[in-house]
Amino acid sequence: MTAPPSAAPSSLRQQLTLAMGSFGTMLDVALIVAGSALLGLAVTVILDGFDLVDLALDLSTGAMLGSGLVIGIVGGFALGVASEGPLGRGRRVLAHPEINILVARVVSALIVGGLLVILAGYVEPFAAELPEPFRIAVTIIDAVGTAGLTAVPLLGVPVAFLVRSGRLGPILAGDGDIPLLYLVWAITTMVLL
Repeated sequence: MTAPPSAAPSSLRQQLTLAMGSFGTMLDVALIVAGSALLGLAVTVILDGFDLVDLALDLSTGAMLGSGLVIGIVGGFALGVASEGPLGRGRRVLAHPEINILVARVVSALIVGGLLVILAGYVEPFAAELPEPFRIAVTIIDAVGTAGLTAVPLLGVPVAFLVRSGRLGPILAGDGDIPLLYLVWAITTMVLL
């Protein structure tokens, strides 16, 4: 018995796999940065609620603890969504030429950054009526989005391309690109704040 002939994967299917894999990777990195920053804010707000640090926010202990709890839940949710991405998504992208991965990641970083800036703009009027920590949380989301629109496509993705292609040494070539993207995204977010 012979096996039935198998069709070669279509070009459109390959491009969609590349686009979705790159978008998922950039979204995961952005959510990790936003979740980490929001959890840091939540811990700081809760510590201020217990008068262990002084943020000079002039809120009651209950408002500080409540704000810290809600912001912590949102930050934990962002980290949880990022960690639940499909296994092997990044490996499916490996079959594509490096230059295609570079272009797909630049476009994906711009889309993710733009979506986060739009989200921050949408949530900002609601946060204006809430205690100050919520406005800071919206500022964090906006900074993560702005980093995705600026430094990540201009600096992070090209350097990750150099790492993936082995031009910065064979040690990092295997899995060094995603931590590098996180590092650029996180540092840019901190600078913008």
